[in-house]
Amino acid sequence: MGNDVPRFGRPAGPSIDELHRQGLRELELYHRTGDVGALLRARDLDRRVVDATSDATPGRDVHLRNLAHAEAELYEHTRDLPTLRRAIHCYRRAVDVAPDGHPYREIHLYGLGRALRLLHHHTGELPALEEAAELLRRCVALPPAMPGERAAQLGGLAETLGELYDLDGDRERLREAVAVQRRALAHTPPDSPAHLPRQINLASFLSSWYQLTRERAALDEAVDGLRRARDEMLGNGGGEPWQLAANLAGVLTERFRLDGRLDELDEAVALLRHVIEADLALDDFDRLVMTLRAAALALRRAEHSGAVEWADWAVRTLRETARTFSHKDPHEDPHHGVVLSELGKAYAGRYGLTDDPADLEAAIGTLGTALDLLGSDEGSAENARAAAADLAAQLARRHRRTGDSADLDRAIDLQRDAVRHVPRDSPNYATLHVALGQTLLQRFQTRNDLGDLDRCADHLHRALAALPPHAPDRSAVLSTLGSAHLARYEHTGHPPHLHEAVDIQREALAACPAGDVQRPLLLGNLALLLRLRHDAVQVGAADLDEAVGLFRQVLALRPAHSGAGRITLLQLAETLRSRAEARGSEADLTESVDLLRTLVGGYPAEHPAQISARTALAEALHKLSLATGDERLLAEAVEVARGSVEVWTAPVHDRLRARATLGQVCGTRHDWEAARHWLTEAVRLLPRLAARDLNRTDQQYLLAREHGLAAEAAAYALEAGRPEQALEVLEHGRGVLLGRLLESRETDVARLREHAPALAERFVRLRDAEDPVPPGTDASSAAGERAAAERMRTHEAEWDELVDEIRSLPGMADFLRPPPAEEIVRRAGAGPVVVINISIRCDALIVADGVLDVVPLGITAEEVQDRVAGFLAAVDASADGSEGSDSSDGPARPARPDGLAGRLARQETVAETLEWLWDTITGPVLERLTAVLPSGPGGAPARVWWCPQGPLAFLPLHAAGYHGPRAGTDGERCALARVASSYTSTVAALHHARTRREGSAGGGSEQLIVSMSRTPGAGDLPNADAEARAVGRHLTNGRAPVSLVNERATRDGVLEALRHARSVHFACHAVADTQDPSACRILTHDHATRPLTVTDVAGLRLDGAHLAYLSACATSATRQDLVDEAVHITGAFQLAGFRHVVGTLWPVGDELAPEMATAFYAALAGEAPADTGAAGAVRAAAAAGPAGADPRAEDDRVALALHATVTDLHTRYAWFPSLWASHIHVGV
Repeated sequence: MGNDVPRFGRPAGPSIDELHRQGLRELELYHRTGDVGALLRARDLDRRVVDATSDATPGRDVHLRNLAHAEAELYEHTRDLPTLRRAIHCYRRAVDVAPDGHPYREIHLYGLGRALRLLHHHTGELPALEEAAELLRRCVALPPAMPGERAAQLGGLAETLGELYDLDGDRERLREAVAVQRRALAHTPPDSPAHLPRQINLASFLSSWYQLTRERAALDEAVDGLRRARDEMLGNGGGEPWQLAANLAGVLTERFRLDGRLDELDEAVALLRHVIEADLALDDFDRLVMTLRAAALALRRAEHSGAVEWADWAVRTLRETARTFSHKDPHEDPHHGVVLSELGKAYAGRYGLTDDPADLEAAIGTLGTALDLLGSDEGSAENARAAAADLAAQLARRHRRTGDSADLDRAIDLQRDAVRHVPRDSPNYATLHVALGQTLLQRFQTRNDLGDLDRCADHLHRALAALPPHAPDRSAVLSTLGSAHLARYEHTGHPPHLHEAVDIQREALAACPAGDVQRPLLLGNLALLLRLRHDAVQVGAADLDEAVGLFRQVLALRPAHSGAGRITLLQLAETLRSRAEARGSEADLTESVDLLRTLVGGYPAEHPAQISARTALAEALHKLSLATGDERLLAEAVEVARGSVEVWTAPVHDRLRARATLGQVCGTRHDWEAARHWLTEAVRLLPRLAARDLNRTDQQYLLAREHGLAAEAAAYALEAGRPEQALEVLEHGRGVLLGRLLESRETDVARLREHAPALAERFVRLRDAEDPVPPGTDASSAAGERAAAERMRTHEAEWDELVDEIRSLPGMADFLRPPPAEEIVRRAGAGPVVVINISIRCDALIVADGVLDVVPLGITAEEVQDRVAGFLAAVDASADGSEGSDSSDGPARPARPDGLAGRLARQETVAETLEWLWDTITGPVLERLTAVLPSGPGGAPARVWWCPQGPLAFLPLHAAGYHGPRAGTDGERCALARVASSYTSTVAALHHARTRREGSAGGGSEQLIVSMSRTPGAGDLPNADAEARAVGRHLTNGRAPVSLVNERATRDGVLEALRHARSVHFACHAVADTQDPSACRILTHDHATRPLTVTDVAGLRLDGAHLAYLSACATSATRQDLVDEAVHITGAFQLAGFRHVVGTLWPVGDELAPEMATAFYAALAGEAPADTGAAGAVRAAAAAGPAGADPRAEDDRVALALHATVTDLHTRYAWFPSLWASHIHVGV
């Protein structure tokens, strides 16, 4: 019986075929009219057909497919999930029923794939979407049963692959989507209604492919495809979907970033303006999004062209948009905060063009309101972080204008809070870290806290790690990182930082498209680095040529009247001046002056940035005047420089440079008094440059940049006939760090205790808080660094407040103020103290018996520098092993291969230098002192304290003279034969040591010996143990000395033992760190992890300390631009409280060191062979009697004992001065 025959004899109903045909008619009605009732009837008819058939029924797969299709269409209306699941079930049955090779199998696969996509859209089930992609791949791999459907099937697969790519970022999915969509478009007739959307979809996939790979061809094809689609739509007279215009604007913007074609940027802006201004079918949200995009592009157009009308349109449009929220509760609509945030950015963009402070204030106010609104909405966290970053950027901008540090601190607080809460997968993660890095860099450039620079680099590296290789923002991050390396170079003077900065900046520029708004910045950054590199290494002018060309490119892209344009003008002018000096080009120098005149004329009177331009103009005019002889240029330079010193809102280093420049220009005009005045004013800013809220390393780097300033000021004071002022400025401008620490340990504290004991206690507590971080404190973590920086800033403020309070007391107005010249002369005592100044003129200032005398020296600063360079090269070569010396860097070095001839040549260089010293400096000074030098007891030589300045401090003035056969018969041309020499960094340091009481409360009484014959990571010192034993025999003092040998000599162990020591002898390695002298260190057993540094030793307060003998390598070595600060190991022990320190100017061999030390202690005890030539000095030392009998005489014992020892070695090794001239006595 057939399927159309009723069972059990009932009346016959519609046959399956009839039901099938009725269902098709209802479905066709639905597709034609959209009548959902027809769809429901079709669904019911199809269900009856399926119920009436079995899998064995021919055509059952078609019936299942029809029912699935109806259920899926019904789901589109109802969004009823069970309905969709029924559709999927029927599609699966249809696929199962249709065997392989069935003509309709690909149709069923397509339907099932489409339904699974709908399921994913409803539930988010990723497996459903992945299965859909696989089913659709199987579908399009089969021959089409209905060729007209193949395009739709391909399009469905492409869309599915695109959705999967959006979810997992798998580039192969996107690659496949592009390929499949091309096939879909190829199968679509041009006149088909589906051709246009498929063209748009292909362009969308191509745009995504470009974003992923940066393949230019993909972007070009996307632009062409969308343009054709738009032309096609407009040509057909149809309405324009706003999405098409928006998408075309997006790809045009991307291509503008590559090519910099303003016509395409204009087209993009016009498209978006058309979208928001034409009567297109946008809902309120879409219109808002398009408005924000249009405003952002208009701002970009303004930045590239300098045409402020574009920024005006953006501001006006966003203000009007913001007003639409005025009738709403601002906390109810999160979009209000977003609009205000964009409006704030628009004000900021316009400020960049107009430099109008009103726009900057509007930006800060509007962004602040936006942040308040967004911060109160939990769903707007991402937008709130973006608003905080934008507000911080404008606060940092206002800081650059006003110098208000509170703006910078608030900006950093905002940015830190933002990065603290941003998820790692946030699209803003990298942007926020970069912004914080940039602001930390700005604060570093203002406060010079190296911790800020370290944290800046950390945040930039985090941003780089989060960005994909081709990310558009990568170039900006690299550029900022390059700037950070530049800042580190400027801070430390270490050339590798500069070379790395250049390399990073080139990488940043290469990664930046031609049309990117950041490209002018990157060009300028690279140009600046090239100029600085030339100035640092002085090799050719290729770097300068490239830099000039790059700066000119920047000015072609950036309006010169903008803030950024002014900076570029200044940098181009400075570069032209550098090139003029390198090539002697008057044309370059003239152009530099012309550019700077234009720049200075364009600054508002109150703008703090004008100081840099004015100072640069004064310097350029000065140079041009010297080149041309035009006195009018020099007069103009003075007037321009006077204007620069009147800018009080600029950072300290800019104000210091302005005063120094004015002084130097006045000096060229021979206006000695004005030159002295302004250079002295510059010197007075040195303590503020090295502010107390910076750590010691940062302070020393800043002072290194200004080395020689006090010497130049003193030279002008001498030219002006004011030697007292010369002495004052040398005393105040040299040893700034040492003086700062000494001033708070001096007699001023005793006076304060007499006037106000409670204030004295507060002062001592605050003073002691400046000591280094105690052992065990973790200051290396980010949190620890932040806390330390905050503590230092708080300390600085409290210190200033307390000192002001103390100075308000009667009789305390001069508390901690630099002493006047008469007080300096008094502090020098009987002396004599010889302060040697090397600058534009060279003089010795002799202070003796309350009188200041000046001895002009017939040498130049250039001559001194050349002599020092040759001398240091010779003694350094001697330290390489030929003369058996110890290495300051630790590991033993092999002997040089040049043999005896090389050794003699080096010793000849040393000897010639010592003879030059006698002829030009030491001899004339001692000749002047002949009448006032008292003879010591027992025929001992008189004492002299040398205080050399600048590079002269590297030379052994005490050993100056003619030695060996060239000494002559009388031997009088030799400092050793005339005086017993000691050294001091300043008169204040000598006065401090003299007034320090030995054996006071808390003072030590132990004799300490630290010996390291074996040092991890360094060469052995086999004679160190023998030296320690020999020294120990002389340091009994009734009981055995405390010995820390090898493994027992740890950093903390040594520091603790020093607190109880009256004297200490070190026999070990030392390392002179010329990059960071505060890190100069004595190598203890744990030096690799816990180094004993200058900072550690200088932080001690050892009231009872008497003698430190440093039998180590080059303990008085430091970097040349910090020599006046006495930042070295010898100076650290003096600062810690030792009245006497015996140190070395260069390394001395391990073989000689024990002999030297044994002879010294023997002389100190009054023991010496009668035939050594030093018997008189030894007898004088012994005549002082037992320790403590006469403090002044006992002080003489130490200096005379070293003098006797050196004299003895000189007698035996006169031809090898590098062996005996290194040891020096520092102290009283």
